[in-house]
Parts: sequence; structure tokens; C-alpha cells
Amino acid sequence: MRGELPGSPKPLPGSGSGSGAEAHAAKKTVTVDTAGELQLLRDKEHTCPVCGYEFTTKIVRAGKAQSDGMDMDLRPRFKNIDVAKYRVTECPVCGYADMDSYFGKIRPKEAALLKEKATRWDKDASKEEKSRRYEDAYTYYKSAMRCCLIRGAKSGLRGYTALNTAWLLRGWRESLIAAGAEVADDDEMSEAAEHKLIKYAMRNLEAAAIGESFPICGIDETAFDYLMAALCYDQGILDDAGKYVLRALQNRSISSVLRPKAEDLRDLIKEKRGRYS
Repeated sequence: MRGELPGSPKPLPGSGSGSGAEAHAAKKTVTVDTAGELQLLRDKEHTCPVCGYEFTTKIVRAGKAQSDGMDMDLRPRFKNIDVAKYRVTECPVCGYADMDSYFGKIRPKEAALLKEKATRWDKDASKEEKSRRYEDAYTYYKSAMRCCLIRGAKSGLRGYTALNTAWLLRGWRESLIAAGAEVADDDEMSEAAEHKLIKYAMRNLEAAAIGESFPICGIDETAFDYLMAALCYDQGILDDAGKYVLRALQNRSISSVLRPKAEDLRDLIKEKRGRYS
């Protein structure tokens, strides 16, 4: 795919000059409980496959984040931390970025392509990472999406990265609203921006289901069908949503956790269809 990616760079909320811009920026800043969040993080060492730079990032400690449920589209929620902020790794020197579980798992040909089109070369990259702001995490996700295109990543990873980016924007927006800030339609974390990413994710995941084997980015076939139903529902594509959720419910391997969510989604689809019939 060529052209502008959903979520392509725009000025961060509040960019500009003058007191008005500063006030706007202040409204769009989320205060993070740094000490509390740092307790849930640990260091992870990386060696960049593109430039060879060795660096350390923060990731969420396994089993430390307390679950707080799950959104309809399987976005996991946790108390006191948004794990989406830490699911992407970016090399601070050359700018290669990927979902953390896939960082470094690229072929030499892909590394060469990324090296040729590196977004930056910062040979003095020595800043120690602590807790991440949403603004920083969003920059990493945009880099990861660009890198997917440059190296010709499979559709599944493109869709998975876009979906996680949408989840990040949702968490960012929710945190702002909880802090009493207003989110405008043209802000980076707006609902419209999230829906664009979901549409892009859905398109790529559909292609992955045709050309790739399950599990796709760790998602088994039943969970994939449910996820596609949820994404289609989000986009108002009710016929496809109904087909996907029915297929998930008919699969004998559907988990006891997923089944009630699929049944609820099936009912929502029926209700929405009734409104438009």
C-alpha cells in the first residue's frame, strides 16, 4: 500500500506558539503516576538488527499488571497502567520500530531496506527510558507502521500493529477525558482517528486470513473470527459482522471467556440490524 498511513504525522496537540497554544497543550497533557507505573515495568535489552545499536527499553513485568477486563474488540485493560504504551520498541539511533514481540525478527534483506530508508541517525542516543507518555508511544507506533510498509511485512503484522495503535489512541483519549480535558475531532487521539486505524487494520487482517496460516500474530482462528466481527461492527458492516460472529460461536474450540462476549456481540448486531431494517 502506498500513500499516507492512517495516523500519519501531524503536529502534536498544542503545537504552535503563543499562550493559546500553551493552554491547549496543557489541556491535552496526561499526568502519569510515574512512581506507580515504574513499579510495573522492567528493563529489556535489545540489539537493533538494522544498525547494531544496543539499547534498553521498559516493558511491563509479566503478571504485575492487574487485569481490568477487556473491550469488545479484545483490547486488554489493566489497572494503573496502559500496556499499549509499552508494546512497541523503537531503535533510538536509526528509527527501526516494531511490535515488541517481533522486534529484531526480520530478514537481512528487510534490514537492508530499513537501513537504506532509515528515518533518522542519532549517534548520540543515550537517553534512558523511564515511563512513556502517550505522545512518545504514538510516535513509536507510527514508526512501526512505516517500517512495516518499508520492509514489506505481512498483512497480519500490518493489521495487528494498526489495531494496537488504535487501542493506544483509545487509551490516550480516555485518560484525557478522565482528567477533564476535551478531545476535538481533529486531535490525534480522536475517535475518528481511531476508526481510521481500525478500518486499515480490518482490511489487512482480512488479507492475512486468506494468505497466512493461523495463529496470526498469536491470534487463533476462533478469536480471529470474533475480532473481525467486532471490527466489522465498529465500521457498521453488519452482514460481515454477523457472519464472523456466527462462525466463532459455531467453533467447538471457543473458550468460556470468549463465548459470552461473542453472544453479546451477536445480540448487538441483531439489535442494530433491527434499527435499520
